Amino acid sequence: MLRFYWGSGSPFAWRVHLALEEKGIEYEPVLLSFQGGDLKKPEYLAISPHGKVPAIVDGGTSLYESQPILEYLEERYPARPLLPSDPAARALVRIEEMESVLYFFEAFATLARQVFFTPADKRDPKAIDDGRTAVHAQLERLEARAAKRGGEFVAGASLTRADTSWLPFVELAGRAGVDVGSPGLRWLTAWRDRLRARPSYDATYPPHWRTSPRRD
Repeated sequence: MLRFYWGSGSPFAWRVHLALEEKGIEYEPVLLSFQGGDLKKPEYLAISPHGKVPAIVDGGTSLYESQPILEYLEERYPARPLLPSDPAARALVRIEEMESVLYFFEAFATLARQVFFTPADKRDPKAIDDGRTAVHAQLERLEARAAKRGGEFVAGASLTRADTSWLPFVELAGRAGVDVGSPGLRWLTAWRDRLRARPSYDATYPPHWRTSPRRD
C-alpha cells in the first residue's frame, strides 16, 4: 500500500492528501511532527532529502515535492481523474496550481511568518496588515478568474487539482486573519462551502486545527 508522509497544516501536504482522498487511492498515512523533529530524522531524510513534507513511498517508488507526487498519482492511478482530458483544460488547471503554490504562497509567506512563527509581542502590526491586504488581492484575482468561467469549481464545471491545490491555501489565509468571506469574494465563499461539505475535507482536515477554532 502507498505510504503518505505528511504534516498537520502544511498546505503542500494537504493538497496531496485531498487528491488521495478524491481519487479513492488506498494509502497509509504517516503523520510527522514538526516540533518533534521527525522531518530531520535520517530515516525520513532518506526519503525526502530536504526534510519537507509531503513524500510518498509506493512499492519501489519514493517521491518528494507535492507537484511531482500529484503528477505521479494521476498517471499511476488514472481512475477518478483530477485532470481534464482536453490539453487546453489540463493546462488551465496547471496554471491555477502554479497560481496557488507560487504567486499566492509568495504573497502569503510574509504574513505567515508574522502570524504563525513570530511571538505575539514581537509581531509587526503594519507587516501583518500589509500582508493581509496583499493576500486578499490574490484572492480577488482568483475570484475574478473563477467566476468568469461560470462553473462551481476553480477550473469550471468539475472538481480538479486546481481545487485541491487552492483550498489549503484559502483555509490558511482565513486562519491568518484574511477576510476570505468578504462581499467581494462571493464566488469564493460559495466554492469553499462546497468543498468543505465533501468527505475529503473532513478526512484530511489538519488534526491540530480541531482543537483551535478557525479565525475566518
